[in-house]
Amino acid sequence: MVKSAAAPESLSNGTAKRLRKKTESTPGTVVMSTVVCYQCGVQFAIAHRAASQHQALAERQAIWLADKFVWDHIQESNHQSLIQLPGSREMK
Repeated sequence: MVKSAAAPESLSNGTAKRLRKKTESTPGTVVMSTVVCYQCGVQFAIAHRAASQHQALAERQAIWLADKFVWDHIQESNHQSLIQLPGSREMK
């Protein structure tokens, strides 16, 4: 079995997962914030690995995610159910 070296790095940036009626927790992660799309009301939880929590990064990711939601509606595309979030180096 071969493990990708890129996978742990992408996990450290965090993920945004769509919240359903039944909230699911992913082992080893901590929900840093929740973002709501103002146009359709869908909610996403921004989660970081428990060992890599970074509140300032989560706040910047929340702004990035809100902008992505606007772009999704402009493009008339559905929001993905799981979104890999950019790291601090990848955001302006």
